[in-house]
Amino acid sequence: MHRQDLQTNSDSTETESSHQSNLNSGEIINSEIDQRFPERLSKEHINTLPILSFEGKIHLITESKDVSEAIKILRQEPVLGFDTETRPTFKKGDQYSVSLLQLSTREEAFLFRLNYLGLPEELASLLADPDILKVGVAILDDIRALKKLRKFDAEGFVELSNIGSDLGIATCGLRNLAAIFFGVRITKKEQLTNWERPDLNSSQCLYAATDAWICLKMFSFLESEKVLPEKIIWKMPEPQPPKSTRRFKKKNREQGN
Repeated sequence: MHRQDLQTNSDSTETESSHQSNLNSGEIINSEIDQRFPERLSKEHINTLPILSFEGKIHLITESKDVSEAIKILRQEPVLGFDTETRPTFKKGDQYSVSLLQLSTREEAFLFRLNYLGLPEELASLLADPDILKVGVAILDDIRALKKLRKFDAEGFVELSNIGSDLGIATCGLRNLAAIFFGVRITKKEQLTNWERPDLNSSQCLYAATDAWICLKMFSFLESEKVLPEKIIWKMPEPQPPKSTRRFKKKNREQGN
């Protein structure tokens, strides 16, 4: 595959075995003593945790000719970590299309530069495959943004924030969930960088790969702990009618009463 492959060289270490010792009573906000996981951790405590980053191989896919081989590798996996990145806006009225799609296995992360590729049919087909789970956090906006590039039925998606809520966790963002489950910190310093720059730097690539990979890692952890709910598949909510239509229907109901 003719693509840009990056080998990470992170000095971070995983601290799953010791994360309970980090969650001392002075730093956990928890309303139920017998709850298995704390409701949330304070920002101050999370900032003291060691950083965890992806340590596998990162593939940066910019050209259409490299998509098929990447999809072939990804389709061999039953579960993938999922995330997207979009160029941030700092001026009212500005809006950008989704720039990057990240899909990760345990050992390899694939970063698809959608601002160059669009959303290829092969990639949309993978996102619509109900037999391959795509696991992420706050995935609704991600999927809506992807659908603007190409229409597809989002199937086989798992929303970790819903599972976290079912477990009694109040703050279910990616950073908080990783801190609760593993006692580690996921850095967000690259989040507001330009994802449409001609060449993504190594720090951006590592950030993007980590966000997708940690979702897969959290899913595997919850599965091994046997705390996944019976129904885990996320469903795209039905589109809401325009406000004017809703007001018209409400007025008709009121007149009918």
